[in-house]
Amino acid sequence: MFRKFLPLILLVCGMFASLAQAAEKLTVGLIATTSIEDTRKRWQPLLDDLAKSTGTEVSAAISTNYSDILAGLKNNTIQIAWLSSKVALDAVEEGKATVFAQMVKSDGSRGYNSVIIVSSKSALTSFEQVIAKPGVFIFSDGDKKSTSGYLVPAYYLFSKNKLDPAKLFKKVLNGNHQSNFEAILKGQADVATFNTEEMDRLKKEAPDQLDKVRVIWSSPLIPNDPMLYRKDLSPAMKSKVEDFFASYGKQKNSQAVLKDILNLSGFQRSTDAQLKPIADLTLFSVLRENLNNPNLTDAQKQKKFDEVSARFGKLSFALEASRIK
Repeated sequence: MFRKFLPLILLVCGMFASLAQAAEKLTVGLIATTSIEDTRKRWQPLLDDLAKSTGTEVSAAISTNYSDILAGLKNNTIQIAWLSSKVALDAVEEGKATVFAQMVKSDGSRGYNSVIIVSSKSALTSFEQVIAKPGVFIFSDGDKKSTSGYLVPAYYLFSKNKLDPAKLFKKVLNGNHQSNFEAILKGQADVATFNTEEMDRLKKEAPDQLDKVRVIWSSPLIPNDPMLYRKDLSPAMKSKVEDFFASYGKQKNSQAVLKDILNLSGFQRSTDAQLKPIADLTLFSVLRENLNNPNLTDAQKQKKFDEVSARFGKLSFALEASRIK
């Protein structure tokens, strides 16, 4: 009896498998460091190649707001995402996503720098000159979820030197890399955060624009941004996505695509462990913020310290454990 219906059973199972595979569409979340249109134009060839490689419909969700991409990754309207390390850490801590690849620059480097820029016409040549005149200059800081635009300068430049931007500057603005750059060019800010990735892009595409700014501070090396996917992607799809990104850039046409995106040469396989330095920076920033909060009593500060330490202790253990993968 079973043998009689076996062909029909196999046919039905095959139909369901095909339907399940067809239903697994991919939306890739991308941060627009310039404009949404420009970012789409640069990434579209890669997305088209990803669709061909996986045999799956691929679309893009692009925003200048890191929170939009993070929310999409959490609620499953986005399955793959390019995020700053700071936001990637939030996604990993939520348990919804994991790092599978890291960007590699065209020179082979796996990191970049956060920088502070001023107009080339400015009299400022060092950040010490800014510190010497508190309350005089306007500062355009980065999005608070940006690694190079906010977290890294917050730690290496401000926290380590016991500086409070709110007290140091006449006014503090917030924007993405493009708006920060424009704020300097338009004279709307005297000092702004930026990064060497965007400087490399401008050097290639608009050197005359780059000549209009000057770097007065540079951070230690920041690990290149990660690529993440949701943990609940099917094992087969995860394997296809990982293999695609790991091999992308080995063909001549894809090399040109990568160079146009962020001056990349490819992607290397990675894990959540690459976020460990960012977790350490975030821990320091949170603890310092609580310590300097005048609205908290000593007992409340101690409680916060214990809670934050426990949280990041658990997170750090999880990040290190991912190396075993």
